[in-house]
Amino acid sequence: MNDKKERSLFNLISEKSKESLMNAGNVVTLKKGEVLFSEREDVKSMYIVLDGYMSLYRNSRYGEIKIIFICTNGEVINEVVLQDEKTSICAKALKDTKLLVIHRSELFKLLEQDHELTMQLYESLARKTRRLYHQVGNANGTYPLEKRLAAKIWKLARDYGENNASGKTICFETTVTFLANMLGAKRETVSRLVSQLKKEGIISHESGFLTVLDMARLKEVAQ
Repeated sequence: MNDKKERSLFNLISEKSKESLMNAGNVVTLKKGEVLFSEREDVKSMYIVLDGYMSLYRNSRYGEIKIIFICTNGEVINEVVLQDEKTSICAKALKDTKLLVIHRSELFKLLEQDHELTMQLYESLARKTRRLYHQVGNANGTYPLEKRLAAKIWKLARDYGENNASGKTICFETTVTFLANMLGAKRETVSRLVSQLKKEGIISHESGFLTVLDMARLKEVAQ
């Protein structure tokens, strides 16, 4: 089972729990680039990705963006609604995306009756916490940016890539700006490093879409 499937809530709960979730909510569709919510908004519903990709990010006081998570099929976007209606992050669709929307009052009713669902939602939040710890550990300035970039692209291709004749193409636009926002680095520096990976024949990057041509070599660069 790959990482995407392991993170899918619907693969971790029973069919009965899945049916209860679907019946308690409704399905909405976001267009590519549409913002679901911003920081400190009042949000009274939990969102689960049914099909597509959502970027979770923060805005700095200087207008810079730091992408923290990408959520895909079966992943919960805002577990914090269990504790507070105020959002602590921004969420935007990376491509046309379908979401299951469940009002927190309906969600609490389900959680009172379904221990399995309750535990899996808290496990989802715990996984995000562990990933944050890992990100903080890699952002201390001692790990070279070229290795961090290679590792990030490798993971994006592994988790969100589709195999084709050339290699693994990430399923959503992965611009230089997007990569810079994920790494918290300057766009110009990331652009130079991406160009170097292209020159070495490890990746291709056309019209914003990134394909890893050689996963093994990319992993070597990251190590």
